[in-house]
Amino acid sequence: MTCTPGPATFRLLDAYIGWDPDTDGGEPATHGIVGLDDPDGIRLAHRGAPEGPGRDALLPWFPDRRLAPGCRPGLWYLLVPGRRPRLLRRDVCAGGWPPVWSPACGPPPLEGPVSVAARGNRVAVVEPGRVRVWDREGERLVTVVTVRGARWAAPAPGGEVLVARRGTTDLRRYGPDGRLRAVVRTGAAGAVAGLRSGPGGSVWVLTDDHGRLRIHRGGRGGPFRQVTVAELAAGLPPGTLVAAGADGFCLREPGPEAPVTSCWTWDGEPRDTPPPVPAPYETSGVLLTRLIDSGIARCRWHRIRLDADVPRGTAVTAEIVVSEDGRYEDADWQRTAPGTADFLADQPPGRFLRLRLRLTGDDSATPVVRRVRLDFPRVTSADLLPPAFREDPAADDFTERFLSLFDATLAQLDRTIERVPALLDPDGVPDRALPWLAGLLGLAYESGWDVPTRRALLAAAPRLYRYRGTPWALREAVRIVFGVAPVIDEAAADRRWARVRAAGAGPEPPERRGEGLGTVRLFGRSAGRFRVGGSALGAAPLRAFGDPDADAVAAHAYRFRLLLPAGAADEGALARLVRRQAPAHTVGSVRTGGSGFVVGSRSTVGVDTAFVPLPPPVLGGARPLRLNRDAVLRPGPRGARRGVGVGVVAAVGVHTRMS
Repeated sequence: MTCTPGPATFRLLDAYIGWDPDTDGGEPATHGIVGLDDPDGIRLAHRGAPEGPGRDALLPWFPDRRLAPGCRPGLWYLLVPGRRPRLLRRDVCAGGWPPVWSPACGPPPLEGPVSVAARGNRVAVVEPGRVRVWDREGERLVTVVTVRGARWAAPAPGGEVLVARRGTTDLRRYGPDGRLRAVVRTGAAGAVAGLRSGPGGSVWVLTDDHGRLRIHRGGRGGPFRQVTVAELAAGLPPGTLVAAGADGFCLREPGPEAPVTSCWTWDGEPRDTPPPVPAPYETSGVLLTRLIDSGIARCRWHRIRLDADVPRGTAVTAEIVVSEDGRYEDADWQRTAPGTADFLADQPPGRFLRLRLRLTGDDSATPVVRRVRLDFPRVTSADLLPPAFREDPAADDFTERFLSLFDATLAQLDRTIERVPALLDPDGVPDRALPWLAGLLGLAYESGWDVPTRRALLAAAPRLYRYRGTPWALREAVRIVFGVAPVIDEAAADRRWARVRAAGAGPEPPERRGEGLGTVRLFGRSAGRFRVGGSALGAAPLRAFGDPDADAVAAHAYRFRLLLPAGAADEGALARLVRRQAPAHTVGSVRTGGSGFVVGSRSTVGVDTAFVPLPPPVLGGARPLRLNRDAVLRPGPRGARRGVGVGVVAAVGVHTRMS
């Protein structure tokens, strides 16, 4: 489509090719700018931080070690160290910070607490040599982890606890019984400055390497990788902490009409004035490149394009100078207006070009320049005109500049057409185009889903649509989003009526396919519900509701339950996913596991409870063991049992317990 006589060459300035800062010049190559090796681009530096985001900008996701957000809106835990350490809990109704435990009936006092963390209804306190975890918002102690040098902790799904020790970035994963399960290598430099467990089993780690803060994401068995603040905001819901200083902290919470900011001291007392918050960004920065060699004598440089994000209150200014031998005067610089991201080089021919970028802001935001493209030599559609139109040098220069407007528009259309196939590739489409591609396929994303989950859903969409409405499709969708395979309990399988189902419906193994006619007996109405004069005693269930003649379609018909262990997924998001994936004629319900078996109600192993090893027997103490009930004092000839074993005698309550 383009009308230019031939392709032009270009030079890129970015983190991959290099920004070519001038290291030999008289003036500094960079000032107030960071990110020369960051693929996201260069930006203004944070004050007090040589590289990356400042600590104040990360408070909504990584609060102070003395603060931890709870599961309910407005619920916060505040750890008050000192001579008499306490753990306080934010009471929204009362407006204060009452203690979690009363002095009369509380647990053993805290001993030199270091940090506090929370997830769901569980809260963990790190103390020297151990980590204690309570559930029910501090009512019941469930886990005590013995570990030296613990600094940070984070409750994880499945009752696990992640612990980071002082001076290292490796994480230690402990089970619900307090035993070490694995040591996770993050591969990051420095020390851990924050630890969070996010949705879908994700783990977020903030590291401090000599003042340089970096964010890392891992989980689901995958390796840790460095991420940006934008990825952190998309994958982990932010909290309401907006400021923290030596004298206190501030929370900004939703109000009846506008957000309300409340400030408190580190003892839980209200404050009238918020603590001072330092300005996050520098207000100006400069990048000066070295002489960029085109390799062409008397080269006519053509076009300079900037790929940048410029928020309100910020600006990016580009300046260039062209010379044949590398010498120039200050008056030779071509200066553009702030905000100009695409302009033509109005310079005499020359082999070398030097670029200067100026970034400015109001200390609350920063522009980000991802890439600069330098096009040379000048190639336009004017080269296709007859020589008679190019005899006058002044007119020829105007004609080239005028036709460059149309050449740029046609080239943009060419690039759009060339990149259309990439927009339909789930692995190659840009992150910001994922919602658009999902809209073409009729998919709806939740705000908390990360980018890998969205791409996995797009890749699996054709197969999910093919088997939509089957248990396999519903189970697969939940596995992709939440990283755990659910149990689907179809109520129709429990009723005493035969089901008609074609063999091989869905990509399920044969053992999971339903029984059809000819393989199960057709029970009569007398077996479906007890009837006087027709049902044998003990052969039919007792029911006293509804029309007995409608039992075949009304009792359990088109109903199912989706079961997951406690803490495996957000129940609200899971219910919305089930409603979108379930057939329209069915009625589905979602239930996550409880605290144990419930007598008189249906309970599922792996959902409501789990078989865990018995704790080591310890006589005496605050909770003494009862002989022949709580522990096994003498192991067997093959050592202590660690759980239920296949092919050997394993007794519940002797070798293991249900938790």
